[in-house]
Amino acid sequence: MLQYQQIASSGAAMNVSFTLFRLQAQDSLRMKMNARLKEIDRMIAEDEDVIRANERLTEARESDHSAESLLKDMAAQVQEKKLKRELTHSKLFSGKVRSPKELQDLQAETQALDRTIAKLEDEQLQAMLAHEETMEAVRQAEADLQKVRDQKASQNSLLLGEKHKIEAEIPKVDAQRQALREQLDPEVFSVYRALLKSKGGRAVADVHEDTCSACGVTLPPADIQAARSPNVIATCKNCGRILYKS
Repeated sequence: MLQYQQIASSGAAMNVSFTLFRLQAQDSLRMKMNARLKEIDRMIAEDEDVIRANERLTEARESDHSAESLLKDMAAQVQEKKLKRELTHSKLFSGKVRSPKELQDLQAETQALDRTIAKLEDEQLQAMLAHEETMEAVRQAEADLQKVRDQKASQNSLLLGEKHKIEAEIPKVDAQRQALREQLDPEVFSVYRALLKSKGGRAVADVHEDTCSACGVTLPPADIQAARSPNVIATCKNCGRILYKS
């Protein structure tokens, strides 16, 4: 690209570099809008906190189910041993057993059953306490899940509100971009678009304290003067961007 390019002028004078500078600002704004809309969609679709809360609730319910099953098993064992003790006790005092040895054995069995039942009842009490803890864990996990869902719904509501505002602004920005494009010669616009692509979204650099604001190189007076010209495109010798001087 030539360092200075004369632009044919028709009608009222127009500062080409300033128009390009303004167009770049609108193009940058449009790209930021697109990026934010994508980010909003990603954040709305993201359910990691809800998923983790659901997983914790599932784990709590599984633990509670295991504790409940253990408690039922303990109750069944206690009931079984009590029934057996009752039968043994009835047989012991039925008057039908005459043998001292058999009576002694029945008495020993009753005592053993008493000890077993006492031990099982202690274990049953521990199982009941454990079940109460797992039930409380389920209640807490359910509350946590609801809280996370409420927070997610609130966040999504805010994000959707922001999304709608951005979408409402896009036609206005696009109209401004189109109006600025129509002020430019097609060849100039083509150069601008190529630079925008090759220079990371910054085709135009303003002159700040006699330097190119994009690359920082000090500009000679002739370049600065050219950057002020309304119908000349001046480019930075170092980075190749179009220069604009207010």
